[in-house]
Amino acid sequence: MRITVVGAGAMGSLMAARLAMGHNEVMLFGRPSEHLSLVGERGLTLVEQDGGHRSVPLAATSDPAAVRGAELVIVLVKAWATAEATSPLREVLTRDTAVVTLQNGLGNAATLRSALLNAGVRPSVWMGVTTQAAFRPEPGVVLHTGDGITAIGRRTIGANERLKAIAACFSASGWPSIAVDDIHRWVWRKLAVNAAINPLTALAGVPNRAISRDAGLRAAAAALAAEVVAVANARGVAIDTSEVLAAVEEVARATGENRSSMLVDLDHGLRTEIDAINGAVVAEGMRLGVKAPANQLMTALIRAREQQAALSEPPSPDAE
Repeated sequence: MRITVVGAGAMGSLMAARLAMGHNEVMLFGRPSEHLSLVGERGLTLVEQDGGHRSVPLAATSDPAAVRGAELVIVLVKAWATAEATSPLREVLTRDTAVVTLQNGLGNAATLRSALLNAGVRPSVWMGVTTQAAFRPEPGVVLHTGDGITAIGRRTIGANERLKAIAACFSASGWPSIAVDDIHRWVWRKLAVNAAINPLTALAGVPNRAISRDAGLRAAAAALAAEVVAVANARGVAIDTSEVLAAVEEVARATGENRSSMLVDLDHGLRTEIDAINGAVVAEGMRLGVKAPANQLMTALIRAREQQAALSEPPSPDAE
């Protein structure tokens, strides 16, 4: 399959490498950077969880024209950069192209449908979530820091044959995936996990394991997650607090040594995804008449930290 991964951050780089190792024709697309240049020149150095190293040859580009002919486009940029990163591709994608977002937060698929509309035509845009984890310690190198499952689906009920084929392609490439009928449940469950873990670890300056070990942080995470469940239920998405809290605990333990992407962003003075995660919960809650004060507090505190950083340069939308 001819695939383009949009976003040369940790997750985009990891996924591009896995798909290339699965004998697909893969292009890594992103803004010009030292990382993208190194990957294009000498391949990506992939460090596996057992410490093993391998060099994965990858095509890498910042030229939208090079994406022409892609059968599948996977979007893995920061949520706030979705339109900026993908709108240059609207001229080279067709109605036959499949676009899958595996980004954090809410609203990414809708943003993509708008950004990729060209003369009344746009590709199919489908949603997905992944619990894989990665870290990019230096340009040209990515560490695979956590295994997980990836789910993809449509906003309407029912996974079609093309979605099933894409999931099979991912799995055959060492990226375990399933096509599901209830993708909204997966999206909201992942949102709840992110909303519970990311801002707390970012503000406390602790790795993910602290959520499962510190009683105060665990209680705060539970309060955040419960609000997400309430908003999801009001929207008609059937998830429950017990399954979400179990998922929060599982992720905190499984990725214990990891620093959340929000913590990394704050440490580097970069814009976070707070608006697409906790902020989106608050906004959707207001629309539905459901209060989410804990998420509102996290949103305000993270935004204050971002403002304090007084960003001097535009951050990279590729970061993940």
